Amino acid sequence: METFALPITNGVLPRADGGIMQGLFLEPYFSRMLLKAGVGSEIFLFPVSLEDKEFYPVGVLARVEDLWTQQVVPEKNITGLFARVLGMERCKAGGFEFQDQGLIAYGLERINLRELREQGYPVICGAGWRPAGGYTTFGSDRKSIEITIYGWEYETGKKVSIVGRLSGEIQPEQAHTVEHAIIRSLKNYAICTPKTLRECMRREAEELKWSVEIGIAHKLPEVFGVTRSGVCGNPMTRMASLYLNDELKKQLKKGLNIFESLNEARRKTVSRITRDMEISTEQGLRALQGLKKGMFHDDSPAELQKLKEILRRFPQDPWH
Repeated sequence: METFALPITNGVLPRADGGIMQGLFLEPYFSRMLLKAGVGSEIFLFPVSLEDKEFYPVGVLARVEDLWTQQVVPEKNITGLFARVLGMERCKAGGFEFQDQGLIAYGLERINLRELREQGYPVICGAGWRPAGGYTTFGSDRKSIEITIYGWEYETGKKVSIVGRLSGEIQPEQAHTVEHAIIRSLKNYAICTPKTLRECMRREAEELKWSVEIGIAHKLPEVFGVTRSGVCGNPMTRMASLYLNDELKKQLKKGLNIFESLNEARRKTVSRITRDMEISTEQGLRALQGLKKGMFHDDSPAELQKLKEILRRFPQDPWH
């Protein structure tokens, strides 16, 4: 099976079971393609991975419900094409080909996420909703772990969430990494599979270590815990915020101007954190210690089977 295909750069896909979405298209190539397809036609919507800089072949087959043109910048006479689509089912493309008439997805196959779960390959679907953040809580014995990912529904704007209750499947040091990696995968691919989770965990840990390395080397505590998926809430980043605010007030009281006060506050904040958390200032070692001791994250590679067990503890999406 082949059909016209539309890459979505922001990862926004409609629910595959009748979700309605509306979008604006200004790019001439894809606007012409949509007009050629016409109302009532089927089109494959799929994400463009900004991190991988390539197409991700798992998306949603949708039906074009309506098409219309409308001025979007009247004073400059700029007109855009609006489209309303209805999500029909999850699919995977075998490949893509640019043609004069438009982008074609070929070898399209239907994917049943429930069947995948029953076959031992659980995934979390990101179509129809956007994760905004998450948090991890631990039981008194630290063996009972609960990870919550929250966000909002595209069609209604309502708040939604998914919760994974883990007990024995994961070490506490890995829990925050898993939380952020799931969010990262859903934003990047509109799906989280064991393979994308593993890759996102690796990227998340590397970026957290980078934030520690840069933060200590350049005396910038405000970058601790900052990755592409957002700001990681952990002891080190919380202490950085508190210490920086405290030190800034002290320096301003001494009569220094705002720039001098901020520079001195940054220097003292990094010094206090490395001392209080017993983190080395040696290049390379400080990044690893900051990740493990300061941020309570683990960068150890996870086995695919373990990641399958972790994802099995989450629902398929916020509506199941």
